[in-house]
Amino acid sequence: LGLASSHLKVMADLGIGVEGGNEASKLRDVSQVKDFDGESISFTYNNIAGCELLRVNDALATVEEMALGNRTHAAFDIVFVDADKTRLMEYVDVLVSTDRVLKKGGLIVVDNVLWKGLVLDASSSNGYDSSDDESSQDKELLKKNRRARKLANKMHRFNSAVVKDDRVDVLMMNLRDGLSMIRKR
Repeated sequence: LGLASSHLKVMADLGIGVEGGNEASKLRDVSQVKDFDGESISFTYNNIAGCELLRVNDALATVEEMALGNRTHAAFDIVFVDADKTRLMEYVDVLVSTDRVLKKGGLIVVDNVLWKGLVLDASSSNGYDSSDDESSQDKELLKKNRRARKLANKMHRFNSAVVKDDRVDVLMMNLRDGLSMIRKR
């Protein structure tokens, strides 16, 4: 959040490159996120971007309430979804179906889209294929893990569905466990 929000103003002013990157890096360390025990907390990052953190039991139900207009709030520029991997497309559907939750041109950031690299095996025509030999003992254990295989298949289905959705543009990055930036058209 820190780096992304710093870039909003700095990159607009200085563009991409060494000068912009150096200036954005300076901004990162200035903000402090407060701990909270209540239901929500709002703060502004360096007078550049606002942030609202909510504590809820069912995030999808909360987003659906927001989409219906049952909660008062401003539409978001960025929504980070680190939620139930089996319901990711439902989040995207709600977020792009109305401008009440996510602004037009807003970003949905989804992590774990490569699910420990297993999504690559899941993308084969027959789903997850565990026949390949892996040099890493950790990867071999993951392959044997039924839950990991199931989630890899679900993540592959999500990736395939979201890239075909005409309401969004998708950039998938192989950073760590995979990160997709989905821009609402």
